[in-house]
Amino acid sequence: MESMWLKYTLLVEPDIEDLFVAEVLTSPYTLGWIEPQIEVLTTENGYDYAENTEGPVVGYLFEPEHDSEEEHVARLKDYLTRWGAKVTLKEVEVVPEENDSWKEEFREVQIGEWWVAPTWTDPALLEKAEHVLWIDPGAAFGTGYHGTTQDMLLFLQEQQLTDKTVIDIGAGSGILTLYCALNGAKQPVWAVDINSQSEYQVRVNASNNHLPQEAVQVVIGDAQEPSIADQLPKQAELVLVNIGGDENIAMLPVIAERISPEGLVIMSGIVDWNREAVLAAYEEAGFTAAGERHSDEWVTILMKRKG
Repeated sequence: MESMWLKYTLLVEPDIEDLFVAEVLTSPYTLGWIEPQIEVLTTENGYDYAENTEGPVVGYLFEPEHDSEEEHVARLKDYLTRWGAKVTLKEVEVVPEENDSWKEEFREVQIGEWWVAPTWTDPALLEKAEHVLWIDPGAAFGTGYHGTTQDMLLFLQEQQLTDKTVIDIGAGSGILTLYCALNGAKQPVWAVDINSQSEYQVRVNASNNHLPQEAVQVVIGDAQEPSIADQLPKQAELVLVNIGGDENIAMLPVIAERISPEGLVIMSGIVDWNREAVLAAYEEAGFTAAGERHSDEWVTILMKRKG
């Protein structure tokens, strides 16, 4: 008989997020993950997203189903009273116990001469693979399946990375960051992301790839904020940015300030209909296009800083 679980969707005020997580981890409930509320938008410039940084984050709790749903919910609501109005129950679902079945969704994928694969991949499937980047999915964006990530990784395989300082803006789970660290880039490689879950996932995946802790420096926050930008190196030979067309333009002052003469920028998250705007902004700032890749409507561009 299939086991069933209760899945609870909660809204958690940001100021108690850390306290909430710490306490739930010692409770009878299983914490799934915490994520910001994000709304995917389609604008005249292409795909975009809006993150609610002012409102609550979304948390997911699970517990095995033993009693009626009403009894479970009543106990949960009683448990949540310790946080008052700062934690509210948004939705309740009864879901089958997944065990490890969810892992079937994440399979090995070949990108150029490299494979990106989760650590549970059957070794027989990779016995002929010369280069493997071990990436386990998590709450941070980045599994290697998206065309933008793949095209950026293809560009990276064409570059000489030895001793280059690299900043990866929108690092997610760390695929591009860790590729650079494994291929001779100056350590640490700088991984920047607005998602607080990114640091944990990058660290996990760095360990998966037998990289020392000092190989990567994770910075959580928006690189446009002076307090975040000040944590980054003053100059880099390579900047990676995969966050969206408008966001790539918004990030241009930060990139232009830090890119070295003749330095390279590989950027994606661009779509066909805002390609020209992105190119125009970077060309006006002293960059020239040195390569381009397309995956469906997605565009990835290699830009070079004019000396």
